[in-house]
Amino acid sequence: MERGWSLSQLSQRVHYSKSYLSRVENGLRVMSLDLARRCDEAMATDGRLVRLARELPPAESPPPSGRPDGLTPASRGPVPAQLPAMGEMWGREGELSYAETFLSRQHGPAVIAVDGMAGVGKTTFAVSLAARLGASHGDGALFADLRAHGPRPDEASPHDLATGLLHALGLGARANALSMGPDERIALVRSALAERRVVMVLDDAARAAQVAPLLPATGDSVVVITSRRCLTALSVRHGALRVALEPLPPQEAVLLIRRTRALRGGGGTDKAQIVDPATAAAGAPAPAVHPAAARDDADATLATVARHCGYLPLALRIAAEHLAEWGDGFAAALGGEPGHATPRLDLLAIPGEGTGVRAVFDWSYRALPADQARAFRLLALHPGAVAGLDAVAALLGEPTPVTARLLGELRTANLVMEVRPGRFRMHDLLREYARERAGTEDGPRALAACTERMLAWYLHTVEAAADLVLGTGRHRVPIVDIPHGCRPLAFASLSQALRWYDDERANLLACCRQAGATNSPVAWQLPYALWPFLFLRHHHLDLLEAGELAGEAAAAAAAGPPAEACAETVLASARAGLRQHAAADSHYRRAAERFAAAGDPVGEGTVRLAYALSCMRQQRNDEAAVLVGRSLDLFTAQGGRWGTAMALLCVGEVHLAQGRPGQALAPLLQALQLHRAHGSVWLQASTLTLTATAHRELGDHRQAVRCYGRALVLHARTGMLAGTAQALHQLGISLATQGKTRAARRAWLRAAGIYRSLDDPRQHDVQACLTGDGAYGSACSGDRAYGSA
Repeated sequence: MERGWSLSQLSQRVHYSKSYLSRVENGLRVMSLDLARRCDEAMATDGRLVRLARELPPAESPPPSGRPDGLTPASRGPVPAQLPAMGEMWGREGELSYAETFLSRQHGPAVIAVDGMAGVGKTTFAVSLAARLGASHGDGALFADLRAHGPRPDEASPHDLATGLLHALGLGARANALSMGPDERIALVRSALAERRVVMVLDDAARAAQVAPLLPATGDSVVVITSRRCLTALSVRHGALRVALEPLPPQEAVLLIRRTRALRGGGGTDKAQIVDPATAAAGAPAPAVHPAAARDDADATLATVARHCGYLPLALRIAAEHLAEWGDGFAAALGGEPGHATPRLDLLAIPGEGTGVRAVFDWSYRALPADQARAFRLLALHPGAVAGLDAVAALLGEPTPVTARLLGELRTANLVMEVRPGRFRMHDLLREYARERAGTEDGPRALAACTERMLAWYLHTVEAAADLVLGTGRHRVPIVDIPHGCRPLAFASLSQALRWYDDERANLLACCRQAGATNSPVAWQLPYALWPFLFLRHHHLDLLEAGELAGEAAAAAAAGPPAEACAETVLASARAGLRQHAAADSHYRRAAERFAAAGDPVGEGTVRLAYALSCMRQQRNDEAAVLVGRSLDLFTAQGGRWGTAMALLCVGEVHLAQGRPGQALAPLLQALQLHRAHGSVWLQASTLTLTATAHRELGDHRQAVRCYGRALVLHARTGMLAGTAQALHQLGISLATQGKTRAARRAWLRAAGIYRSLDDPRQHDVQACLTGDGAYGSACSGDRAYGSA
């Protein structure tokens, strides 16, 4: 070559394989205009090769004996152009670019496996990609429907596919004439593809084995395969690129609806009446439509429609058609507004044509084995958006390894998504479909048993986690038994329990709602088990909702004083966390009364301690001292070591608040020993912070700094941010008192940052320390067992 490039170097620049370029160089292939253009661009020859390609006569074809198929180009018939009309694809530019980049770096044949859930637009994407590749694959475009799904699935075998492909390639007569066997036909397909530059779409594959025999090992053809299953074997064994299609991003989904409506000439806002498709098909009268909204309202309507479609392309296109025809009232029907009772999956269909979201979901569902189908149905009963593996195991009543296998199969079938290891999510429309199937195929008693088993699993797992937060001797109320097939988690450490809680926070609140809807006693038991987590993590609004749900459940079930006391305790904690002290005081008083009525002195004493700490936050220290004394009497009478430890902790805090640090040390040191016995790292850290503050107020700064340091180490193990900030704040005061202003400032800056992240008003106290606008802070630490820590 005049630039001194090898065929390999030229191949990399023009994105044609070395073998293809060699055939062109030796006169065995005609240089196409596309190849000439690419060579001109690569070698900067100013269009010389394009002009030669246009002016020179085509090269002679090699003799028949020089081709594996023994046919000249003329005898092969017309170039196949089998791509079906799919309409315009919207979006997916990122996925197309990803595929084209892969092809540009590929030398030899290329395989692209496109997978995704039903209705996500796999076929449209594959056909669009193949059409874009047509210019560089002049030997034609092939298309075959492998029929894995459909109204009457009839999975095509590799041998059936080979016969059809040979006819499309002009080799059908030769194959029949030689009476080839099935395997020979498949081999002939590979040979033909190796000698052509073809793009082939194999649509709706059931599994990798269905298409693998047809993939050529040499040549320059591209094979694009679509499947509802993840065809990992094609990537592992054949180097295929996997393109996993997800629902569209919200903005792209809105643009798709808007463009489709514009193409149909329908604005959807000028209709005199609105009919949803299902009602229209039945000939029912249509309700009146509202006047046209402003542009912003129209955009909001489209965004709402897109969200109710789950951003799924098939659903979006159907919805766009209905919007163009029926107006914005379709959006009201899709959103389930009053007066529109049609199920969403009924609306996302074309009446009379068998085209719709439910139909394509049916095709996927019918392909599932019985155990996977059951797991698919029951997963929809989980109340949260993302479910953990162990929670699903409880829902199914199966061991965790079995559940992992079932969810893995559903993930491979693109019926669930694994958002991260062990955490699974189901698309909204698939969830709705799965609930329909569960209502049809599983009896109400079976579904109720699954739900109760899952709720009990969550409750007992939260109880196990709460033992690590507050200690094993903490106050408990009787809860539902562990059902058969339910295996609650056990945690090795508090940090592990807190990580689980953070993962499950939204699900736990959803379980409270679901328990209330099913009249389960878990509806008041779970909030009571949950409140330490919600309070200590500063999730006060969640805590308020949980308390309200507990109160409603206790009243509806007439569960008596224990349930009422638990609900009042949760509400009191929520109001205290929100600084609504008057309301909190009322709830604390009612909770103590209801525990007393239930004959539960430990519960009464626990609530009175929490009430005392709330009083101290309001500088009502004398009232707090009375409440703490009453609690200590209750715990002492019962012989409860955990309650005694809590009361002693509060006794020490009251002494600090009243300016008596010397009297605070003894009860605090005694409380610390008892908390070590019960295993609560957090309560040990809280007690150490108070102990350090007592030493500081007595002028023993060395011992104070040592205790603050131990508290910070323990708080780091627990992840309790408010406790960490409080210890840093108080440590800074001790350091500043000793003249160590730089070290004090570092501690205060860390404390202020944590308080800001928690939106805790104590950030203002720390800021005052930083600016010198006030005293260093209260001697009372505020790091309280049932307070703001």
